[in-house]
Amino acid sequence: MTVNDIAAPKRVLCPVEQSEAGYNLKAAFPDFPQVLARWQQATSAMRAELPAQDDIAYGDGALQKLDFYPAPGPRRPLLVFIHGGYWQGGDKRDIGFIAAPYVRAGVSVAVINYSLAPAARIEQMVDEVHAALDLLQQQADSLDIDVTRISLMGHSAGGHLAAQVAAERVARNQRALQAVFAISGLFDLAPLIPSSLNHALGLDATRADALSPVLMGAPGVTRVHTIVGHDETAQFHLQAQVIANCWPQQVVAHHDVPQTHHYTVLFPLAQADSPVCRAVLQALLD
Repeated sequence: MTVNDIAAPKRVLCPVEQSEAGYNLKAAFPDFPQVLARWQQATSAMRAELPAQDDIAYGDGALQKLDFYPAPGPRRPLLVFIHGGYWQGGDKRDIGFIAAPYVRAGVSVAVINYSLAPAARIEQMVDEVHAALDLLQQQADSLDIDVTRISLMGHSAGGHLAAQVAAERVARNQRALQAVFAISGLFDLAPLIPSSLNHALGLDATRADALSPVLMGAPGVTRVHTIVGHDETAQFHLQAQVIANCWPQQVVAHHDVPQTHHYTVLFPLAQADSPVCRAVLQALLD
């Protein structure tokens, strides 16, 4: 091990006894039910104002559907949002409000659902995000989107799926994504194994490593932004630091969002005048 390896770790270190405190977020932030209610209220308000194409199927599964929020104008950039919930909860209608500032600025948004654990494995969820992207590319003409300007944004487990899919698409010689915005993302899954979150996931060391973007080749020309609430647990700050160490040419910016935690960090991303939302919009529209 070199001095640089010590200064810039390539794995997320988490003592077994700290796994639960670092990753059990509903215990760390017990206001989640109140935050969820605010998400849902904001989504209802947004959907009363913006047009949407609901429940577009990208597969045959019950949860293999997406909502599409079109921006006016031809061949618009597309932002695809992947919800969180530790791969075992969450729904696209909980967090649709995130689309509002981007649609109003000229970026179409798709918010996807995907199958959940324990009925589905994370590997299946990764494949479903690929399938949703494939469908959106196939329907680019009818949806009026520019296939060369497709980006992923994901929260928590969705941040993991966004990074994993971006790296896999390059490895498969598919078109690289324009950008990835990983919000409190998980990029090294090994620290989750001792936690209660793993009961539904069934991860072992082999599968955790295979599903860890920190161990994958970087996603080509895709520009990666990491976004973390300032009051997030230390493990999520470390996750963002390590992916930047592993993908130094691709992680172009890190946004530490003040006065937010794992769940409330989504609100500034839906506020057009917030610094983090302005940074995302600039990256999407460049």
